[in-house]
Amino acid sequence: MLVVWVVLVPQSLLARAPVLDTVRESGRIVFGYSEDAPPFSFVDKAGKPAGYSLDLCRAVAEQVRRELKLTKLDIAFVAVESADRINALANGRVDMDCSTTTQTLGRMERVDFTLMTFVTGASMLSLRDTDFREPSQIQGKKVAVIAGTTTEDVLTQYLIDTRLSAEIISVGSLTAGMGMLVEGSIDGFFSDRALLIGQIMLSPARDRLQISEDMISFEPYALMVPRDDADFRLVANRALAQIYSGDQIGILYRKWFGLVGNRPSSLLISVFLLQALPE
Repeated sequence: MLVVWVVLVPQSLLARAPVLDTVRESGRIVFGYSEDAPPFSFVDKAGKPAGYSLDLCRAVAEQVRRELKLTKLDIAFVAVESADRINALANGRVDMDCSTTTQTLGRMERVDFTLMTFVTGASMLSLRDTDFREPSQIQGKKVAVIAGTTTEDVLTQYLIDTRLSAEIISVGSLTAGMGMLVEGSIDGFFSDRALLIGQIMLSPARDRLQISEDMISFEPYALMVPRDDADFRLVANRALAQIYSGDQIGILYRKWFGLVGNRPSSLLISVFLLQALPE
């Protein structure tokens, strides 16, 4: 009697097809993005995905179209929660993540990254009518942080290193954290400084908010791409390097960060210059 063994392999362990192959076949590329991370990634007043990171991804899509010699390439944007963005990419739901993901060695166990797209750091937002202005004053406070982010890990380590104690509330989004802060159910909200500046400018309660001067981390942003897909990563890096080598990066920066009055730091300028790789 012939016995046939069927081995079921979890979907998470199956290697996904190379992005360029699937794009060539379908004529479509799928980008994941966050709906509430302005000015990097958000939904604009017209209900359309917008932001600095999305413009970079659109440039990647155009580079893909040229590389594959396609007459037309459709772009689909899929909203993805911060805690689920790595799974969405690793499992093939999206071809690239266009949010505000910090590049870390731990994340590289599951995904790869393009050239850096931004550098910032974790800061704290609080209300002006309190004396809670800096992370060093966190003792005994209740603070929120987005679950599944590097800021969550950094804040936990900060409390260990400083031997301070605080109640940490995990939230699912910037919107949730901002809501809790404004309504007074928490004392502070930790996230990347650039994101917090964007939230201040959009908030009706902006005059009540203050951001800490001190940062508790260094956050190098990059676009997430599938692990071990060198051909797609090269196309994406080519698109970014071309942007960094000309005037386009300055135009993009002014378009999105001029809205919040934020000028590029010398560190960020250096990042762009160093990554303007020659062809």
